[in-house]
Amino acid sequence: MLRHHMTVLTADNRLKREVQRVTASTASTASFGKDLAVFDGERKPDLVIIDARDKPPAGLQARLPAAIPVIYIVGDDHKITDDLPLFGDARVVSVMSHGDRFDADEFIASATKALRGNIFGLNKYFPWGVTSFSMVVKSYADKNKAIDALLQYATLAGVRGPVRERIQTVADELMMNALYHAPVDASGKERYRDKTLKELVQLPEVEPIEVQYGSTGRYFGLSVRDGGGSLSRERAMQYLLKARSSTPEMEQKVGGAGLGLVSVLRSVSKLVINLEPGSSTEVVGLFDIELFAKGQIGARSLHVFTAAPDAAADEPEAGDDDNTQVTQAPADDEAPVPELRSRRGMWILAAILLSVVAALGTAVALKRGGGDITGPDDPRCKACAATPR
Repeated sequence: MLRHHMTVLTADNRLKREVQRVTASTASTASFGKDLAVFDGERKPDLVIIDARDKPPAGLQARLPAAIPVIYIVGDDHKITDDLPLFGDARVVSVMSHGDRFDADEFIASATKALRGNIFGLNKYFPWGVTSFSMVVKSYADKNKAIDALLQYATLAGVRGPVRERIQTVADELMMNALYHAPVDASGKERYRDKTLKELVQLPEVEPIEVQYGSTGRYFGLSVRDGGGSLSRERAMQYLLKARSSTPEMEQKVGGAGLGLVSVLRSVSKLVINLEPGSSTEVVGLFDIELFAKGQIGARSLHVFTAAPDAAADEPEAGDDDNTQVTQAPADDEAPVPELRSRRGMWILAAILLSVVAALGTAVALKRGGGDITGPDDPRCKACAATPR
């Protein structure tokens, strides 16, 4: 059943075809129009896509349905910092540039996240089958070891030196934010706000965070996710709006989560902020390796998503599939971190129970049939499954 509907304001046939790809992949329908009359349709949209490469028609804001997510498509020559005010409208989830390098997969991922509310995970921006890696970081020493692992992988993936330097900068900023700026006390104050860097370095362990990374050949991606969820959409936009006035020199002199996020915006090709207030925050940075080789640096698209309350019940968490590998934790700690994803524990428990039931069923079958399964490659083995992480 086609349960979602999109309203698309555009006169561009190419964009229409690209949206039609989205409808096919998300089991949705779409209505197209080149003026505000497109909003007169009988069916209320679940997502609105606005082609803003030309000046949007007057009165657009008044015609946009309330509480419906909006994606803006802007020109290839736009600076994302000029489009930041669009996020002042809480309905806006994405601003994407459209040109020769338009990323249809990113478009599909953004529309799917907006429609379904299941937002977390780096793998949403990778084609199926691309392996990503995951690490748990609990201290400043862990952070440094994690960056070393990231850079070693980037080298093996063929990422050039200048791009690796950007990756290092972004990884360091995101991990510092998640480790030391995200944790707050009961009153909402940053727990480590008054500590110097020297004092932070000496802390043996703090709340764990998760770092994921991987490469498609065209993109190198990394994400950092905390288990606190103290970052709000409003504060994130306050931080990012500093990019319109701050300079790289200011960023070098002044630290903190705000200017750190500005530095990230200026270093990646795509920036994604996934929010679940009070539970988790994830920031994803994607680096277009080919564009960086041409000297085109800085975000060309920005996404800010808030998780739907019931999204976890509809779909499994990103990263829980066969294409995510858990690497050895930087501090020689192989234990998973249940604090990061409270709902994941239920999925793991269910998987364990199912494995036990399947194993018992296999044992009964063997006893009755007198057979002997020697290994997972035996075609009679019904209970062989990957161990969930």
